Amino acid sequence: MASAGTRLRRAVVSVPFLFIAAFCLHIMDPSTIVAFQQPFADSGVIEWDGGKIPIIDNFHGIYFLDNIFRGGMATFSASTFGYDPVAWWQIFSFLTDLGPVYAIWILESYRVGYAYTPAYL
Repeated sequence: MASAGTRLRRAVVSVPFLFIAAFCLHIMDPSTIVAFQQPFADSGVIEWDGGKIPIIDNFHGIYFLDNIFRGGMATFSASTFGYDPVAWWQIFSFLTDLGPVYAIWILESYRVGYAYTPAYL
């Protein structure tokens, strides 16, 4: 198990990344995202030139979660269904860039020094 000093040093080094994440969250434009998803979420159907698909109203069985993910499905439909080639390429690039990060995180979480810490869990 890592000493308290080592853990504190690692926590201090990670603070700039937390600030970067908070800054990114702040500069996102949620009003544009909501404006894009609203017509799909209101109608209950995602339509594009090549087809249409209904949004499932009671997927989780929990009203709060169903409302949250209903908008998310409408927001990310352009990239997941592929009717917008730019959005599809961006999500593909994002996932391929994120894969190594997940792999490192998984491998690092199995180190003995991280036993029963947030990284491990």
